[in-house]
Amino acid sequence: MAKSISSPNKIALPRFTYLGLLLSIIIFFIVAPFFSKGEYGRIALDLSLLSILAVSVYMCSNNKIYLAITIILASPTILRLFNFNPKIDEITLVFNCIFFAFVIYVLLQLLFTTTYVTKDVIYAALSVYFLLGIFGGIVFTLLEYLSPGSFALPQTLAESNFYTAHGQDMIYFSFVTLTTSGYGDIVPLSQPAKFFSILEAVTGQIYLTVMIARLIGMHISQLRA
Repeated sequence: MAKSISSPNKIALPRFTYLGLLLSIIIFFIVAPFFSKGEYGRIALDLSLLSILAVSVYMCSNNKIYLAITIILASPTILRLFNFNPKIDEITLVFNCIFFAFVIYVLLQLLFTTTYVTKDVIYAALSVYFLLGIFGGIVFTLLEYLSPGSFALPQTLAESNFYTAHGQDMIYFSFVTLTTSGYGDIVPLSQPAKFFSILEAVTGQIYLTVMIARLIGMHISQLRA
């Protein structure tokens, strides 16, 4: 059986938790491109993001400390649904950065303590890769928010709503960087933006190499057992 975050001998969470996380991320990517403008678009985008946060909070529910941390970090996103304010946007970006970094840590803890390859382990490994891209996008958005001009953006992107369409553009750039596709339509200009882009590109390659090797190694061990 798959190992839990807190125990090496049993599953501490109900079935489909990690599949639910992966599906909520996929739904976010389906919803986001079609809701980049207007008030209803902002709400739809926030709700799809909240679904990822909600499943992530549930994933940490077997550990009281983890649960408290994720609830606190997710609270600004919930507040933003009811109070559209630029200051809340800034706080939300910071809290979302920490939230996704923490969730990635929790999933990596699972992946590097389990010794069995199961569907949950595969779902968790895929979720980490997607979450790395989303985390990078939020960091890039925060960089541009705090220091406008950190990125060279097409004029149509520069004029769009910052948190919704602009945030999506940064997530797009993050995945282009993570996968080293390098389309070149968005370019980092400031030193922090350049160096974080390098860090993300290297992280993406290392993660794939290490995780594939680990999963294959665990699977071979299972076959021999």
